[in-house]
Amino acid sequence: MTCITKPVQTGVGNLFGDQNSHGRHPARCARTRPTEYTAGAPRRAILPAVNDVDVLVVGAGVAGLAAARLLESYSRFVTVVDKGRSVGGRLATRRIDQARLDHGAQFFTQRGPEMEALVEELLDEGVATEWCRGFGSDDGHPRYVVPGGMTGLAKYLAEALEDVRCGVEVRSVTPADRGWTVAWDGGSLQAGAVLLTSPVPQSLALMDAGGVPLDPGVRGGLEAVDYDPTIALMVLLDRPTSVPPPGGVQLAEGPFSWVADNMAKGVSEFPALTLHCDPVTSRALWGAEPQQVLDELLPVASEWFGEAEVLEAQVKTWRYAIPTTTWPEPYCTAVDGDWPLVLAGDAFDGPKVEGAYRSGMAAGVRLNRSGVTS
Repeated sequence: MTCITKPVQTGVGNLFGDQNSHGRHPARCARTRPTEYTAGAPRRAILPAVNDVDVLVVGAGVAGLAAARLLESYSRFVTVVDKGRSVGGRLATRRIDQARLDHGAQFFTQRGPEMEALVEELLDEGVATEWCRGFGSDDGHPRYVVPGGMTGLAKYLAEALEDVRCGVEVRSVTPADRGWTVAWDGGSLQAGAVLLTSPVPQSLALMDAGGVPLDPGVRGGLEAVDYDPTIALMVLLDRPTSVPPPGGVQLAEGPFSWVADNMAKGVSEFPALTLHCDPVTSRALWGAEPQQVLDELLPVASEWFGEAEVLEAQVKTWRYAIPTTTWPEPYCTAVDGDWPLVLAGDAFDGPKVEGAYRSGMAAGVRLNRSGVTS
């Protein structure tokens, strides 16, 4: 068997932080690609290598991780980079003292067939569990959560990937002779294809910084994509809340659109509330100091405290929380051809975890068709 030795692409940054709730892996850095592969295998069709990776994925949220997993299953060399300290994007869980709180996505659903196999896998592995089938009434559709926090879903998706680099804030994506140069402070990679899964305005800024030529129709459609912001309150309490079973309430009136009891969800061992402000309130308080937000909203939130007293409260802002004007297809091929540049995410196939997953999978199929090789 003939083998070709390639330079190792070393991952940087701490991917997993402390050990996750399923005891899979302690703190570690991102994995690296194997140093050898079999000549003639589908991973490599052109020698010598002209790029560092086949596909570089910007964003380690659901869409980016789903695409990377699919591409690696087809033996593509993939690197995923994310500016955050850990994977997940809006699959975000924060620890306050001894409590854990989901402050981004609160649960996920599976309505279509694309995510069915993954959900079965997550349930079999004990990564996810069914929380409820509706709030206030049973609509028959399961809502799934991750014990220990929704960020555990992203960590599960990422743990088998070969090269995931956190703490890497990409500054530009620039056309190259045979692909793309993706640059950040202190580093860059050459990629045959690029998948951008960050919020669309941020992806446009990366392309503009690198002088990527876009068709006017593509640019216009991407510039039309819009989002509502969300301000999240995280409140640690000294005793259980008054949130009714199953521990989540969707609201149509008032400053809050969502209230969740993280202990009832199985995320926290201690009483802790997450409250999402509605778009009107989020826009009105956008840019305010966290203490001003708390001063205005905690008195309104107190109806969910019951007899409890507040031990600590924090604020998290999500500028691009809920897509309101979306791209009409599951992904956008911003630049076509042998070296494509593709965009994906929840602004392309629905503003939910499931929509982001479908978009990432569709983008992965599209990129695999391109035949790019590093």
